[in-house]
Amino acid sequence: MRTIADLSILIVEDEPLQRAFIAARIKELGAIDIRDAADGLDATATLRERAADLIFCDIGMPNMDGSQFVLAQTALPMRSRDLPMLIWMSTHDGDLLESHLQMARSAGFPFVDTLAKPVTSVDLSAAIEAVLAILNARSVVPQKTPKSTRVFFEDVINEDDILRAICDTSEFEVWYQPHISLKTKMVTGADALVRWSHPKFSGLSPSQFMELIEKQGLGLMLFYRTFNHALKTLEKLEKLGCSMPICVKASATTLEAPEIADYLYERIQRHEIPPSLLVVGISEEEPPQQALQLAASLNRLRLRGFGLSIDDFGSGISTMKLLSQMPFTEIRIDGHFVRQFLRQAQCRVMVESIIDIASRLNLKVTAEGIENARQMEVLAAMGCLYGQGAIAKPMQQEEFLSTVGAAQLFNNGLVDA
Repeated sequence: MRTIADLSILIVEDEPLQRAFIAARIKELGAIDIRDAADGLDATATLRERAADLIFCDIGMPNMDGSQFVLAQTALPMRSRDLPMLIWMSTHDGDLLESHLQMARSAGFPFVDTLAKPVTSVDLSAAIEAVLAILNARSVVPQKTPKSTRVFFEDVINEDDILRAICDTSEFEVWYQPHISLKTKMVTGADALVRWSHPKFSGLSPSQFMELIEKQGLGLMLFYRTFNHALKTLEKLEKLGCSMPICVKASATTLEAPEIADYLYERIQRHEIPPSLLVVGISEEEPPQQALQLAASLNRLRLRGFGLSIDDFGSGISTMKLLSQMPFTEIRIDGHFVRQFLRQAQCRVMVESIIDIASRLNLKVTAEGIENARQMEVLAAMGCLYGQGAIAKPMQQEEFLSTVGAAQLFNNGLVDA
């Protein structure tokens, strides 16, 4: 587990007194490797000498401001996945601040947050705790990687890699990320997540290879394999006396397959698993290509008793349209809103609105990307009863079963919060 003492921190601030204050407070919190820069140009030169894990950066600076600094980092000779964590510091709020957040995320920064000026010790401590939670979670299982890294992997992963991995059942692994009751802290379900144990790149997350899989027409095959793994896990959970739903995610393209509902129903009948324990999640990164076929597939799945979840709700251009047209049973609040809603009024309004929509439509609502106990407490008070994120790490099947079994046996919550 990494601590603040392990982080290389860079403070980019043009005001000398504020720069010194922030450095002193971070040092009091336990940081050792602290560097500073007066503007974006100075910071870029510093990073060329040695990379940083975390950058606190002012938005408005002379010579090179925050936006220009972000652009300069994307031009450095490093992969996007190696970009540091970034925390904006600013007196601005509202649309301007939100646009800087979105720009940094689009550039490939793996974690972006904000601190309002004047910065306090409490704010700095909370921000660093969030960064460490993400870094330590990523050290267990690689998290979603920004779309900009796809170019890199497309250049080095070819069709032979994909075909080999599909044929070799050991390369694609299924991990389980628990769903947590925000009131009882007990495990209430899980997502079945695919990870590619690539011989060269180790554990790759779906965002790094699913587009390539879909291009080869192998998305349905991988979904079936993951679904069947989830069925076996449900059988083992039943033996432990722990009946809980598992969600298996797929793209709209995969779910448009005409035979998918019949296949899934045949499999659950063979394994004698109730369909209510299987949830099919749709990842809405791209709009449906065949909306009519997708609607037919989802309707048939619901008729057979499967749950349907819409992932990252609020992040895509067509999520509201999908929700109004398709028979979903669950909404997942996009992790961006969840991570920011305690600090940004706009994100809080979005979270409240999504919870209200779910309540009015009688849908289950689950918050993604929860990082700490305070977020859990407030979300529960707002009416969101379930969540997942850094509060409960993804696990391989054996660890997941033993963890859930022990929690059930001793009636203990999985989250110590």
